[in-house]
Amino acid sequence: MLISAMPWVIIGALLWAGIFIKPKPAGATLAPPLVERGDAFFGAAAADGKRLWAVGDYGKVIHSADGGATWSKQHLDSKLHLQDVAAWDAQRLVAVGNGGAVFVSADGGGNWAARRPDVLPKTNDKLLRVKAYPGGRAWAVGEMGALLVSGDYGNTWERRRDAQDTAFNDVAMLGDSAGWVVGEGGIMLRSQDGGASWSVLPPVVKSSLMAIAFRDAANGVAVGLEGVILVTRDGGGTWTRVAAASESDPNSEVKLHFYDVAWDAAGSRWLVVGDQGAYVTSDADATLWQAGQLGPREFAWHTRIAAGAAGFYLAGANLGEWSGKENGWHRLLGDQ
Repeated sequence: MLISAMPWVIIGALLWAGIFIKPKPAGATLAPPLVERGDAFFGAAAADGKRLWAVGDYGKVIHSADGGATWSKQHLDSKLHLQDVAAWDAQRLVAVGNGGAVFVSADGGGNWAARRPDVLPKTNDKLLRVKAYPGGRAWAVGEMGALLVSGDYGNTWERRRDAQDTAFNDVAMLGDSAGWVVGEGGIMLRSQDGGASWSVLPPVVKSSLMAIAFRDAANGVAVGLEGVILVTRDGGGTWTRVAAASESDPNSEVKLHFYDVAWDAAGSRWLVVGDQGAYVTSDADATLWQAGQLGPREFAWHTRIAAGAAGFYLAGANLGEWSGKENGWHRLLGDQ
């Protein structure tokens, strides 16, 4: 009799435990990682030598005030990707992205306000690049021929060119008069009146140009897909294609995709980054270009160069700090 009653005793005990005994959490709650594997950063900006902002997929913004030692994280809009960010100083910032999105901050990124330009059609897909210039001026470019200017720290925008079925990938303004835009299919625009009007130059290459920079009014470099490097020494009157050679084989031309170029005034050299963890450098004359590897195990793509106090920050498939030399690279934020 006792044996036959045992199953009912056990069932009754389990029911009682399920009703009256409540589980208690044990251990500490694990915070989600600041950066997860697969996160990508498309733009970066630095100010004051120590402050760094990077923007990327799903509206992600990360910020460091101590050169990358510690970080904070925000999501401005989890439904869109942010493509670039620029800083006038340690307080005033502007970020752009998909859907023609524009966000501005006046407190170093603590708070952001949406400022989507009303001059863009609702179908506009992406703003790809933004540059900040003195006096609160900013220029932004993107898909469907978007070419915008702001004079009030990104709060309001004017369009400086009609829409067209072409993506503009970068813009560079020199002083009060000269300006350049590069983009899809090797397109290149030039302004000689501070961006009030723009003329289209005959294409030098068919490959898309991704970035352009100048070290002075005469000398500039544009880079793009399929290993394209263009050099001008006459203020953009003429552009010449040059080849980048591998350091291990000087006779082998490097044809990786290049995504950004910067003039390093302190080092008196040009810096280029792109695919597969590769970089390219040249002296001030931009005559001899040599390629190297950021690190022995670094094969990620990088789309942006931001100058810091003691080196450069690169944004892309991961975020890292680079001395500008072979193997002078280390990733920030651990194993991304």
